This record gives sequence, structure tokens and C-alpha cells, in this order.
Amino acid sequence: MITRDGGELWEYDCLLPGPSRLEELTGTPVEVTVCTADRFMNLIAAGVPLDIATQCYADPKLKRFEMSGKTENLQHLLKREVPGFRLPQEFRDWCGNTKGDVYAYPHTIATGRAQETPLAGVVMLANRKLMDAYAIPSGSFGCKEEAVDALKAIRKAEPGVIPSYIDLISLQQMFGARALDQEGEWQDIFFQEESLEALKYMNQLYGERLLSQDVFTMTQRYLLTQLREEKVFLAATGTLYPLLQSLPEDDPIWDSYEIVGPMAADAGKEFQFRQNYDEQYASTIFLAGSGYPKVQARLLLWFYGQNMDFTEEQCQAVKAAGLGAVLETTPSAPCVPGGVYEQYAQPSVPYEILFAHYADTRLANTFESVESYRKAQIVRIVVSTPQSGVEGIYRETLLEKKSRGHGLMVQWKQNRYRQANRLANAAG
Repeated sequence: MITRDGGELWEYDCLLPGPSRLEELTGTPVEVTVCTADRFMNLIAAGVPLDIATQCYADPKLKRFEMSGKTENLQHLLKREVPGFRLPQEFRDWCGNTKGDVYAYPHTIATGRAQETPLAGVVMLANRKLMDAYAIPSGSFGCKEEAVDALKAIRKAEPGVIPSYIDLISLQQMFGARALDQEGEWQDIFFQEESLEALKYMNQLYGERLLSQDVFTMTQRYLLTQLREEKVFLAATGTLYPLLQSLPEDDPIWDSYEIVGPMAADAGKEFQFRQNYDEQYASTIFLAGSGYPKVQARLLLWFYGQNMDFTEEQCQAVKAAGLGAVLETTPSAPCVPGGVYEQYAQPSVPYEILFAHYADTRLANTFESVESYRKAQIVRIVVSTPQSGVEGIYRETLLEKKSRGHGLMVQWKQNRYRQANRLANAAG
């Protein structure tokens, strides 16, 4: 199982069946390893035998790996192990590959049923005890300035509590940045007016000592620890929603925190479905050359049955291949985690459309380039610049990105070097 931080298995138990259930479904002992994408690629390079990999988020490296020839074409796998079983066109369309080849099984909830599409979260958690202690109503977090006032009150009264963890992705989504325009065309979320508003607000929070620097490097495990120990008052990060998905309804965190927000944008835009590359969901690939192809096919059929009804011809092929037990163990309804966080989950475009964009390797490469550039600039914009200077730098950065130049970045690094050199000489 490939996750962003290689966290503990229990953090992701809502995405796939547990080891014991997998053993029941596959009919063989199962060993589950949780690792990062980089470690997974190292395992592949080292020749470690792997049969199945579930990636819990979209990553350009993993997307390219799917098409590398080291993973099974799902139809070819079924053709060998379950002769006569064909994946219908609607399934291939759902998986988003216009060429008709499918190399990963997407664990979304249903096909062609908009009202049942998977839910994405725009959510903030606020410490309920502190809100009660200082008479801060939950409605305070629907407005940017009221949220700042509430955070200032906590910073003054509770010096041992971190006022907030709020990241750029959450603010972009709350302020209405869209991955698709109204015509359904892909657009870069980072270079939109809503992102500028998010950057300005982050800069304001940082300047007021209301935003922890840890938000730039936070992992799910770290955030969970901070929440359990009630060391943070307000949290809204890209790692928060998938973390909430893995918590049971009776988890103690729900006693200490409640959902608030989302914040309203200056433009009045409604919050948007999360950019697909940052949405956590599971998709499974089946490695070529496995010593257990029948087990792979059996698990693939079980996945398939969660989202689509078997036709009579498919059922006959499954029984002829000796895998009839799969038809008996497939659940009658999709197994989808539910919880109180769903109240802020409002998809604005069909999930299948976003998955189709993810499936395009060229877009994955483009996103990787933009993401690397964004990470190189975000510290400068948010940490090193006063609020009044954010807009000018943003405009310069946007123009440079469009012209594919790098002069701004080089100049910035040279200036940083000169400053460091002056400090070193002064200290000497």
C-alpha cells in the first residue's frame, strides 16, 4: 500500500479491506507493506517480488509506472485467467483511458450515479473546549477576519496552544479555485485569482503569528498526534480529510474537535471539489510476472463487483474459471466510509471526469513540473514577503511561468547567497 508518508496501516483501513479480509478474499496468506512511492520504486528496482500495489493518492511517478510495461493490462489479466470475461466499454470509460486500456482499478463508489459519487472534504476542525471556554461561536470561521480575531484570542489566552495549521490547498479549495473551468477544460489551480487570495491570507496569518511553520512539512501522523494531544486550536490541511476518513465514529478526536467553516471567499465563490492530484483515494495495480495470477484475478473480480453488476456471460466465465466463490462474497452495496465530515463534501464535477484527467500521463508530467515550481516559490512568497508585496511577486511569478523563464528564481537565490555571505563575514 503506497501512501504519502508510509504511515501505519490502520490509518488507511477505510480504503481497502484489512489483511485478514484480504486473505479471505484471495484464498491465500497476505502480507501487507505500507510504504512511500519512493520506497516502492526502490523495491521494484531491487527486484523484490510484489504482486499487487494499492496507491492511496495520485502521483506522477506512479502514473508513469502504470504504463511502463511492469503492470498488467486488466483486460489481458482477465483474458488469461478468466477466459470469456470482458470488461465493458462503460467500465473503460469510467477508468478514464480513451485508448481502451486500463492498468489500474479505481476504488470509487459507483458508475453513472452522480448522487453517489465519492465525497471530497473541505473541512476545518476547531477545538470545542477552547471555543466554549472563550465563547467563540462556530460561525466565526465562515469569515476570514472573524477567524483571525478568534485565533488572536487563542494566541493571547493559550500560549501553549498553536493557533492554526492551515495550508494553501485547503484555502484554494475554500476560496473557489477550480481544476476544471465551466467548459470542462483543465486549468492550473495555482495560477488563479483564488490562489492569490489564499496566499495573501496565509501571509496575513503568518505575519500575525497565527500560523505554524510546521504546516509546510506536516504528515498525517504528526497532525494526528497534535490533535490527540489538543496542541492545536484550528486545523485545515490537505492531510486532514484523509485522516478523518480513517477515524471511527467514536474516536476521541470528535469529542475534542468539531467541524467549522468553510471560510467564505472575498468574491463570494463557493468552495470547489479538491484538485484531483491532492485527493486521496485508492487505485490498485497488478504487477506483471506475479507468481499468483489467479489470486490477482480473483481480487480484481471482487473489486469489480463492488462497482458494477456482473452480466450473465461474466458470471459463466467466472464459474468456468473456478472462481465462482467471488460471486458469493461480493458485497451487494459499495463499502464506503461515512462520517460527520461528509456535511462539507460537495463534488462540483463528476468524479469520473477528474479521474480521466489523472489518467492522462502528459497532464501528470505537467502537474509534476508546476508542483516543483510552486514548492520552490511558496516559502519566499509566504514567509519572506510582507503582505503588501505578495501581489507583485505573484504577478512576476505568473509571467515567468508563462514565459518558461527562470530569471526570477535565479535572482532570488543569488540574493539569498549574498545575504548569507554578509552574515558570515559579519560573524567572523
